[in-house]
Amino acid sequence: MFERFETPRLILRKPCMEDADDIFYGWASDAEVTRWVAFRRHGSVEDTRAFLERCEAERIAWPFGAILIESRADGRLLGSTGLDRETAEQASTGYVLARHAWGFGYATEALTGVIELAQMAGVRRLWALCHPANHRSIRVLEKCGFRNETLLERHNVFPNSGTAELQDAYRFERKLH
Repeated sequence: MFERFETPRLILRKPCMEDADDIFYGWASDAEVTRWVAFRRHGSVEDTRAFLERCEAERIAWPFGAILIESRADGRLLGSTGLDRETAEQASTGYVLARHAWGFGYATEALTGVIELAQMAGVRRLWALCHPANHRSIRVLEKCGFRNETLLERHNVFPNSGTAELQDAYRFERKLH
């Protein structure tokens, strides 16, 4: 069972109920931070607690799922990422960082750690969806060796983007060995 993985500056770890306030106030309730994510922005700490309960229940089938990104220097939560298995050899990932963590290379370092975790789990193909306007995330994916596989037209709802309509999304993929 996955509990913790360290990179030079980060700890990637499973979330627990005690993290609810930090997640809610750090990024899950922030309109700017959640603009291009696939989950609906949390309206209350209770929404975050419900998310954490789902995460724990999902770990029964797959030990990874949601993963928190924590600073090794001061223990502060910086954001979250994840590794969601779809088949024995294929998984998806994504990430979101609190505003205070933007611009320090944490997303790139966290994604590099997730790639290592995926390889250890036997994943051979890792993919991520990204809104075409999310230029920062596109750059992170490219720095981590993902390639833009295709544009999926009218594929995804980004519930915090201001429209409930299906929007285009890039699908990035990285083959693992």
